[in-house]
Amino acid sequence: MTNRRESEVTSAARSRSQHGRRILEERRTALLADLRHDIHDTCAGVDSVQAHTMDDLDASVVTELSSIRFSLMQMKGEALVRVNEALARIDEGHYGLCESCGAEISEARLCALPFALRCTHCEEREEDAEEARRHEPTLMHRLRCER
Repeated sequence: MTNRRESEVTSAARSRSQHGRRILEERRTALLADLRHDIHDTCAGVDSVQAHTMDDLDASVVTELSSIRFSLMQMKGEALVRVNEALARIDEGHYGLCESCGAEISEARLCALPFALRCTHCEEREEDAEEARRHEPTLMHRLRCER
């Protein structure tokens, strides 16, 4: 590669990293605000069950809503971890590179999922392998079938 071509590639990677950092920092700020709001609401007892004002059905609905709220908080927390990991990859100079094959992750994919770890091809392969593992008979199933 010529020095000019290397310079262009480095410049494009730097620009992509700067754009990615801006998107990731905005996402992190939004996730933190959402989590703070959710934690505040939880501590304030927004979904709490008031035994003297609710029947069993109302109480079960409120309990289920609380469960959903906690699941959403967990998902937001996991997304926050992925965002922070992507920001660390930017700092290390690895942002936008597929962790499986080392190729560049497409700009469209990074815009849609700025903390993507793999290119589309490797992600599809990973999903196919996960699907195959999910449908693979468990040891207990195989033992039952051998009887």
